[in-house]
Amino acid sequence: MFDPTVFDNLKTVLEGAVYDLDLAGEIVVTDRRDMVDLASFSRTYTITFCLPSDKERTISCSVRLAMNLEQIAQELLQCSGRPGCELAVMFFLPIRRYATCSLIESALRRIWGEKRIIRQTLRHDFPHEPSACYTNEITIEFGRPIYEENIDDLQEMIPYMLDSLEQLQRFYQM
Repeated sequence: MFDPTVFDNLKTVLEGAVYDLDLAGEIVVTDRRDMVDLASFSRTYTITFCLPSDKERTISCSVRLAMNLEQIAQELLQCSGRPGCELAVMFFLPIRRYATCSLIESALRRIWGEKRIIRQTLRHDFPHEPSACYTNEITIEFGRPIYEENIDDLQEMIPYMLDSLEQLQRFYQM
C-alpha cells in the first residue's frame, strides 16, 4: 500500500480547500500544475485562482507547495529530523508605476504580518513604452518549512489570500 508523503497530505488539503471555494463561487481556479522534476528529484504543486468579479483575470493568486530531494529523502529514508515542504503565495497584477510597489507592500504587510518575506519582481516587454504596464509578481514566503501539523494553518491562510486579492484590486494598473 502507498504511504503518502508529507507533500501528498499537504497538497490534498490545499487542493481541497481551494476547490471548495471554487465550487462555492468565491474564486475561479484558472490553473493547476502538479510537477515531478526527475532531473533534480523534486515535486512542486501550484494552484492559481482569481476572484470571480475579475472577468479579465488580471489579478491572480498562486499557491506553490514544493519538496526537494533532501526533504523527500529525509522522509522516505526515515532520517532524523522532520520532513517538511516549502510554501509560497504569489500574486500577479499589472501596474504602471514603480512607486506603487511600496503601497502594495504596506497593504500586504497589514494582512500577512511583519515576519513574512515579501518580494516583488517587475517585468515588462521590450521595448518598454512609458505608458506600458509592468507585471508585478509578488511572492510571500514564510522562511521555514511547513509540516503536517501545519495543515490547519494552510486552511487558515486561504482568507488571507482572498483579502490580498481584494486589496490588490486598488492597485490595478496604478
